[in-house]
Amino acid sequence: MLAITKSQNNRLYTDDALIHSLHCTIRIFAKTLNNSISDFDIYSSEWSILKIVKEHEAISQSEIAAFLDIEPAAISKTLSRLEKKGIIYRQRLNNNKEKNIFLTEQAKTQYDQLAAVVEKHRNAALQSLSIEERTTLHNLIKKIYADIEKNNA
Repeated sequence: MLAITKSQNNRLYTDDALIHSLHCTIRIFAKTLNNSISDFDIYSSEWSILKIVKEHEAISQSEIAAFLDIEPAAISKTLSRLEKKGIIYRQRLNNNKEKNIFLTEQAKTQYDQLAAVVEKHRNAALQSLSIEERTTLHNLIKKIYADIEKNNA
């Protein structure tokens, strides 16, 4: 059995607590965002895609997946759900193998209202952090992400 010193044990506990805090923060953020946008019949995962499609009209499923750093198959159900809700539509352009994704007129008219609710939620979540603290936190999270990517390549 490995002998763990008190300082190592404290570091391990702190590291576990840090990862647990990151996980819980993301979960509560998504849960409370889902509550905030429920009147729009949309979930936070759908909002992420909707925002990307708004910013990059005629984007493909694989491009969305690359932007979100997930497998294309992982967003297939979400896109189908958004299509059934009348929020997006898919259309092939220029004999492309893959269909491109567009916002419907309904989605375009509701987008600004939805974006305002999302922004209000985000501002409430970050209200106690200064701009400098937000920048520092963002940089630290990017470092963690890069380490995870590097170690799992």
